[in-house]
Amino acid sequence: MKIGICGAGVGGLSAAIGLLALGHDVNVFERAPDIRTTGAGFNLWPNAGRAIYGLGIREPYEDISVQLDRYIELDTEGNELFSTDTSGWPEKYGAAAVGLYRPDLARMLSDATGLENIKFEHDIVSVESLDDKAICHFSNGVCYEADVIIGADGINSKVREQLIGGVTFYPNELYAYRFRSVIDLNDVDIDPAAQTGFYAKEGWLSFIPIGKGKAYWFGSVSGADTFEDFIDFFSSWTKSPIPKVLGSTPRELLVQSPLQDVDGVPYRWTHGRITLMGDAAHPMMPDMAQGASQTFVDAIALRDAFANNDNPDEALVEYETKRREVANAVVKCSQKGLFLGKHNVDPLAIRYQNEIETLDT
Repeated sequence: MKIGICGAGVGGLSAAIGLLALGHDVNVFERAPDIRTTGAGFNLWPNAGRAIYGLGIREPYEDISVQLDRYIELDTEGNELFSTDTSGWPEKYGAAAVGLYRPDLARMLSDATGLENIKFEHDIVSVESLDDKAICHFSNGVCYEADVIIGADGINSKVREQLIGGVTFYPNELYAYRFRSVIDLNDVDIDPAAQTGFYAKEGWLSFIPIGKGKAYWFGSVSGADTFEDFIDFFSSWTKSPIPKVLGSTPRELLVQSPLQDVDGVPYRWTHGRITLMGDAAHPMMPDMAQGASQTFVDAIALRDAFANNDNPDEALVEYETKRREVANAVVKCSQKGLFLGKHNVDPLAIRYQNEIETLDT
């Protein structure tokens, strides 16, 4: 079967790995000139790990990731509010929660896909589905025809817009931006096998080890529209490592992303021979750290559906039936905010067990 995938991010590459392993003719189209290796860190959960193992890339994944044995929540004075032991999760859930460096993940996935299967500088303009095929048109004049097209082109998906129109994004009620960067692990006094978070009702910041002597920090503050606002909020938290870390973070390594909730998530992903996956299918707030994890689950579900069905229409129905309601439930979970926030939710590791593992069957 000939399958085209739009987007060479986490979703597109992981889907390609699974479908290539089944012997399909797979091409991944990416608008950038090469694999994007910029960015900070990732927190991936056991549901992502199980999917990655299923795709046959367990060894390189474990080589680049750091197992998180604890999730620790502290107050502004550094006093422990809550702690969850996650060291037994590999046995309980089949994989660990991990931290890892985003560029390392991109390289791992592109290596497993094979650069010969990725077509760079292909910016999608339009897609169309006919009775027994799908067609992509790119800005460079290329027209690609396949049995199936998968839209893995992210939160602002052009494929999704072509299929159903745009979804509506609106400012998050709690935070306007998330700030994040990478630092040397030796420069911060945190547990090297834990996610360590410092929380107040108006703002928070967490650290995750990501391997190679590095750590990833990320956080949000209500009303902080600039990094200076963000730093100012934490300036009095002198019993935490945060003021020192923020003060020494190089501005060129800082990533600032707008936080937007979504209204009108796609009620259908599949239109003829075209379907969606990842952020294109289920854009979500990052507060449950499930965006990438759900995308890996999409990829293994796609692999399984095409392994079970020679007919592409039946495969797409099986994929969407298995994934859409579950993924949309995670979107709703992710809109509740974080520990000590407005909605009084449990700490993240507890929520994962109670709200995510019960869905990802």
